[in-house]
Parts: sequence; C-alpha cells; structure tokens
Amino acid sequence: MRCRKSGVTMGLESAVEKLDKYYGRLEQGKAQKIKPSHVDKILSKLEKKARLLQDEFDAATKPSKRDRLALKLDMVREQQARARWLKDKVGDA
Repeated sequence: MRCRKSGVTMGLESAVEKLDKYYGRLEQGKAQKIKPSHVDKILSKLEKKARLLQDEFDAATKPSKRDRLALKLDMVREQQARARWLKDKVGDA
C-alpha cells in the first residue's frame, strides 16, 4: 500500500523497479517493446476519463459523491503522470 503523503514518490519508485524488470524481460526476449504510440493511446484514454470525471464532479451535489469523485480524479491524474514518465523513458530507450 502506498503512503498518501509520498504516494507519487513511492509510486515512481515502484514504476522504476517495474521498468527495470521489463528491460530484463525484453533482453531475454520474453517481452515486446513498448512503443511511445502505445503510451499515447493510454494517455488519450486517461484524458477522456479525467474529462468525464470532472464533468461528473461539477454536476455532483452530494458531498460524499464529490469526495469519491475527487479521489478518482486524483488517481487518474497520478496515472497520467506515470504514463508521461513512462513515455519519456520509453522514448529514450
């Protein structure tokens, strides 16, 4: 489980470990290369999801629903940051 205060840092550390393992599998021929276009496709889906959640958040009147939607929006934004980070790493490789 990730600590809320340093969730992004811990999440990126985990992503770095996963990327290292991926490169190991890639060298062994056990994985296909991630193309920047693949990451662009995911980023596009995440942007669409963020827009839908933001619209739903703006329309929500119940505080409990707004809280849940805010958490979902935070998660999508974190995923977008990870995807941009991955795109930078994959683009360099």
